[in-house]
Amino acid sequence: MRIGDTMVIVGAGLAGTSAAQTLRTEGFEGRVVLIGDEPELPYNRPPLSKGYLSGETPREQVSLHDGAFYDDSDITLVTGTRVTDLDLTGSEVVLDDGTRLGFDRLLATGATPRRLPVPDGDLAGVHYLRTLADADALRASCVPAAASSSWVPGGSARRSPHRPARRAWR
Repeated sequence: MRIGDTMVIVGAGLAGTSAAQTLRTEGFEGRVVLIGDEPELPYNRPPLSKGYLSGETPREQVSLHDGAFYDDSDITLVTGTRVTDLDLTGSEVVLDDGTRLGFDRLLATGATPRRLPVPDGDLAGVHYLRTLADADALRASCVPAAASSSWVPGGSARRSPHRPARRAWR
């Protein structure tokens, strides 16, 4: 890539952030723009279902880097913004506010969890943990289960009427 090139990375998760960081550590001197649809600093997702959800990992420890990292690395971080269209002819991404952002190179990262394709997979007690906001909502609706390190949605340890009780193995 040439020095004047602009690299736009759509997806400010671990993959996108790592790509931006690698461009800088490998000597890319062009413009790097990292776009994420969440209002948070890019963060590591695995702790959401582990330490953060249980309350053992503080919110600030799930971030991949602090805000100064992006400034120090000359990475333009755009958060809370979704890319809604791609103009390949004009080499532009279109943001949700209508802004058009030109690029010389484009990388799109990210994933969406699969929805459970089973009957009742959309019931109120079924949660999909994809974002920090999802983890915050789930954490707020759960209480620690008595005498265990588990968390129980809604603060109830009652068995679901849609699932039979577990059998003890003898």
